[in-house]
Amino acid sequence: MWNWLKKPVAVHQLVVDFEKDYNLDKQSLASKANYLVLDFETTGLDSKKHHIVSAGWVKITGGKIHLNSARYQLVRSPASVGQSAVIHGLHNTEVQQGIELEDLLRLLLQELTGAVLVSHHSALELNFLKQSCQNCFGRSPAFKAVDTLKLELYKMRLKGGPVAQNSLSLSACLARYHLPEVTEHHALSDAFGCAQLLLAQLKSRGTSCTLAELFQQSR
Repeated sequence: MWNWLKKPVAVHQLVVDFEKDYNLDKQSLASKANYLVLDFETTGLDSKKHHIVSAGWVKITGGKIHLNSARYQLVRSPASVGQSAVIHGLHNTEVQQGIELEDLLRLLLQELTGAVLVSHHSALELNFLKQSCQNCFGRSPAFKAVDTLKLELYKMRLKGGPVAQNSLSLSACLARYHLPEVTEHHALSDAFGCAQLLLAQLKSRGTSCTLAELFQQSR
């Protein structure tokens, strides 16, 4: 079942096709772009030894969140969720009812075509995406993401003064824009909250903001 753990497979045609088709005009207006807002829940923070147990995502097109695009997937893990269950609330019996990791990656590569990847503290999603693609397909696309945490940090630094501890959590950022609270550490709920935050951040940046600026501010 877990063949991807044994040895890397040959580069999958899916990755080749994705890389060929994935072209973003970074000079285009950020307000006009399509976005895929993604969140993972995992068994830990190290993508080389921990595992994705759930994924949630939602799309933004035309400056609006499309609820009919929302997806939530449990993902089978080859190891026990262990103490991570305290964080995300998922237990082994639930996780084992999920889809295979490779099937999740197939879905995500399909959904990402023509869209900008977005996450809050995107390092986790990027690391797990890249490692998972490497394990399953033998190579990972050069994923890049707009990071709503980094966008908020950039804005706060422009104002000057210290950045308070925990002021960049998703819940704190949502509260700053007077957006509703979300259920934390649930992949789809966090993805939806992140999508709302991105739209508020784009509005505050004005209509001339480009994708290139968002990527620069997400570094």
